[in-house]
Amino acid sequence: MPPPIRVLFLGTGGTTPFGLRKMPCIAIKYEGYLIVLDFGEFCQFSLVERKLHPFRSRTYILVSHLHADHVGGLPTFLHTYNLMQTNKVITIIGPTGTKAFIETIANIFGIDPVLDKLRVLEVLPKEKNCVLVVEEKSFSIYAFRTEHGIPSLGYVFQEKDFQKFDEKKAQQYGIPPTRIRKRLLEGKPIEISGKLIQPSDVVIKIPGRKIVYTGDTRPIPYLEDIARGAELLIHEATFMGIHKNLADARYHSTIEDALEIAKKANVKMLALVHISPRYLRELDKIIDYIKNFSSSSNIKLIIPNDGDEIIIDPPNLPRY
Repeated sequence: MPPPIRVLFLGTGGTTPFGLRKMPCIAIKYEGYLIVLDFGEFCQFSLVERKLHPFRSRTYILVSHLHADHVGGLPTFLHTYNLMQTNKVITIIGPTGTKAFIETIANIFGIDPVLDKLRVLEVLPKEKNCVLVVEEKSFSIYAFRTEHGIPSLGYVFQEKDFQKFDEKKAQQYGIPPTRIRKRLLEGKPIEISGKLIQPSDVVIKIPGRKIVYTGDTRPIPYLEDIARGAELLIHEATFMGIHKNLADARYHSTIEDALEIAKKANVKMLALVHISPRYLRELDKIIDYIKNFSSSSNIKLIIPNDGDEIIIDPPNLPRY
C-alpha cells in the first residue's frame, strides 16, 4: 500500500509577520523524502522542531518566487548546511534568477563550498504548461507558471498510481505467491491450468494522490485544469473580495478567487494561506464566511495555523 502523505504548515503567513504568523513554508513528508514549498523566515527552526531531518532526507526545496517573505530563511539554512558533514545533495528549484540568488548568498556569507553540495534548477514554463522538474520512483513534481509580477511558479506533487494484488481473487484463480505475479503487475497475462488470467482479473489499481501549491499569484484560469481532482489545493488568499482592487494591483488572489477555483477544479480539500495581516481582527468573520461556503460544497475548507498538519491517507482519503 502507498504510504500516508504528511503535509505540515510550518509558516502560513505572508508579506510581514504582523499577524504573528511565520513566513511561507509548507513541508510534504513522503517516505524518506522531504519536499519544502517556499522557505520563509524561521523555516529552518520549524523543520528541526518537527524532526523533519532536512539533512538526512532526500530533500527538495521548491521556491515559488524570490520575494523576501518566501526565501528569507534560505541564507541561514544554507549556512547550517555548509557546516554539516554530509554528502547529501539538496535540490533547489525555482524560477529565473534562483541560481544567481543562491550564488549571491554563498558569496556574501562566505559559504561558497555549499554550492558543491547543491543542485539548483531554474524553470519558467509557458502559460498553461506543466513542466516535469522531479522524477522519483513513487512520485513526480511539476512546475507551472503563475502571475505575480516577477518570474513565479506553482507546483504539483503527483503520486504515481500503485498496484496491488487482490489476494482473495488470486487464491480463487490459484495464483501462487511467486515471480509469476510480476508478469501480471507488468500488465502481462498469464496462464494457469489452461486458463488465461488477465491483469485486470486480480490487480487493483490505486490512483495516485495530488497536491497543488500556488505560491503568490493572481487567479490563473488554467489552474482549474492543473488542480482538477486534487486531494489538496494550497492556495494563497491574501485579500478579501472587498479589496479586489489591491489584489489585482499587487498580483495576488482574494479568498473568493481561491474558493471559485477550488469549486471548478473539484478538489477535495482547500487550504487558504498567506492571508494579509490586515485581517487579523477579522479572522472570525473570514472563518464564518468559509463555513457558509463549505456548507454548500463537498470541499473541505481550512485556514491552517502555523504547526498544523494534514495526513492524506490512501486511497485518496484525507484526514485532518
